[in-house]
Amino acid sequence: MVANGDMFTVQGRCGQHRACGEQSRLQRLAGVLLLLALSCALPRAMAAGAVDIAAVVGFTDTFRPGHWTPLTVTVTNRGGDLSGELEVQVTGGDELRGRPLVTSHRRDLELHRDSRKSLQFTVLPQGLAHPLVIRVRSGGRELARAEIDLRTRFASERLLLVLSRNADLGFLNDSSVDGLRVLYPHPELLPVHWRGYDAVAAIVLRGVSLERLSTSQFEALHKWIAQGGILAVSGGADYALLRSPRLAALLPATPLGMKRMDAAALQRAFSASLDVSRPVHVNRLGAVRGRVRLRAGDTALIVERALGLGRVLYLAFDVAGYPFDRWEGMRGLWLESLRLPATMTSGVAESASPSPLAALIRAEAIYFPAFSTAFLFLILYLGLLLASEAIPVRGTRRRWLAPVSRWAAPVLFAPAAWLLFGPAAFPRGATAATVALIEPFPDSGYARLGLELGVFSNRSGALRLEYQGAEPVLYPPRQAQREGKVEDWGLGAGPRPFIETSDRRRYVLHALEGEDVIAFHLDASVHDETMGPRLVLDNASGRTLEDSWLVFDGYAYELGSIAAGARVERRLARRTHGVEVGKTSWWQVLRTSSGASAQMLAPAQIMLERRSRARGENGYPGAGHALLIGYTASPLQPAGASAGWPRREGALVALRVAAIPGDASANKTGTESVERGDGELGNPEPPQLRGTAGDGAAQQGK
Repeated sequence: MVANGDMFTVQGRCGQHRACGEQSRLQRLAGVLLLLALSCALPRAMAAGAVDIAAVVGFTDTFRPGHWTPLTVTVTNRGGDLSGELEVQVTGGDELRGRPLVTSHRRDLELHRDSRKSLQFTVLPQGLAHPLVIRVRSGGRELARAEIDLRTRFASERLLLVLSRNADLGFLNDSSVDGLRVLYPHPELLPVHWRGYDAVAAIVLRGVSLERLSTSQFEALHKWIAQGGILAVSGGADYALLRSPRLAALLPATPLGMKRMDAAALQRAFSASLDVSRPVHVNRLGAVRGRVRLRAGDTALIVERALGLGRVLYLAFDVAGYPFDRWEGMRGLWLESLRLPATMTSGVAESASPSPLAALIRAEAIYFPAFSTAFLFLILYLGLLLASEAIPVRGTRRRWLAPVSRWAAPVLFAPAAWLLFGPAAFPRGATAATVALIEPFPDSGYARLGLELGVFSNRSGALRLEYQGAEPVLYPPRQAQREGKVEDWGLGAGPRPFIETSDRRRYVLHALEGEDVIAFHLDASVHDETMGPRLVLDNASGRTLEDSWLVFDGYAYELGSIAAGARVERRLARRTHGVEVGKTSWWQVLRTSSGASAQMLAPAQIMLERRSRARGENGYPGAGHALLIGYTASPLQPAGASAGWPRREGALVALRVAAIPGDASANKTGTESVERGDGELGNPEPPQLRGTAGDGAAQQGK
């Protein structure tokens, strides 16, 4: 018994040892798993803590709600190499009328260890209730997040940007409804897209070279002026800076040196209160190509030129130097020279007209069967089924054919149904639709692009359209926002811009509106002569104009196709070449391309009707003006993975020109008159007519 007890005791101890061994192994395994989890989680935590986000909203961290504004995001990486995505979420919309709208702006982000990168976005903060949310993601994980409170960064006044090292224009600050907020941004932080200046009323440049700007920044500045912006340039002793290539291309005159001014002449030009106890020097100007707005004796002091719908002013004196830096009349001089509009509205305008996308899609879907076709197909199908049931099958040998005869009709009609209703007759996958209206600006080489963009698919799934050509700012239609029918969007910038909708349903038209300024050089002059108009046209746009017409003084004249690079000069007789039209019936002269449906002109009519309403009573083209219209290729094209998408597109060019009286010289313009100076100013060079500066009066200051 004892032995047995000892044996049992030994066996018990052995069992305990086994249990202890198994427990220790489990503990070691749990420890290994814990170490693995920690080793996986630690780099994530370290990576998340090693990424910092800093952001500047607008100019010097000041923006205006309801207007597009630049957003500069700086990401600092103190960890390992980072490859991911930078996302900015902007929440807008009216929560009382519809759900909030979330727009995501995304950019690819590559950062090495201990490096920093700044990326700029153009966003539209519609209100102050929701912060901007900025995220850095990598591999599906969020590494860093920042929320920007907009309530401490907004300004209700219009913005006046001063690009200068030491100029002080604080006396222009005004907190009234149409007042100004003077800001002094760093030139290197200026917008890279022209729409980033949406809240800017004017820009003052003094002692700063535009050569410091990047190519995209200078192009954005030039486009902003062309669509209605105002640039005022101050003179000074460093006139070599004023003759730098970029600035010289914008200025209305060329500085030739310095000139000492007569004290009495200065006081007569400005005011007797101007202190001229010391000598005053101004820039001596030559090659004037604008209008002299202020002179002292025979010396031009302020010269202005129209550049597109905008203006460039050249003040030949130093606005921040003696004696103008201490003169109490400078505020009045600035306001009189800038001539800012009384009100300033955002470029995102609501239109009551229907979207032209639906009309474009209907016009292009020429293979869609009519109701009569579908009804006839159904009658034939049912008739064959009944006939197959009614025809008796005689003979025992052919009874096996009865099932075949009953199913013969469906089998034979299956290919017909496939051709009529299947993918063989309709585009497969996703489709892009664009309707564009291109309006060239006068004297600029640029044009306004109004865009309607839609994507739809016959399959459920993500819709991501990559595009090239134009780079418009895109926004949901205001009417859809008001009705609460908008969806969230993702917008990607960079070398391969894209748009992506969050709605994954099929057979849904996802629509956006867009606006851009594109390179489009189209010169035209129309001379009103006795027999009819004389047209001089230079198509330097790089695009062919198809089915072109000239509408003027109640008549429409067919011009046909105008090739890229062609120069056309034609005398048009009303009785021989003209088609009499009314104020609205002239839209009917727009024809469709060969083989297209007659409904194809509907999208063009809708776009023109919108612009005509936007111009008010004058309409399109308006009294004393001519309108050149024609079709061309769409400036926005699918690219990358979307290059193979089926497309529905239409683009219309509309150039509005002021007619020149027949007895006027052919080289005169319908824009502002150019005043001749003395020999010191040189011979003015009148600009060629490319439209009217008055057309942009309502758009200045946008």
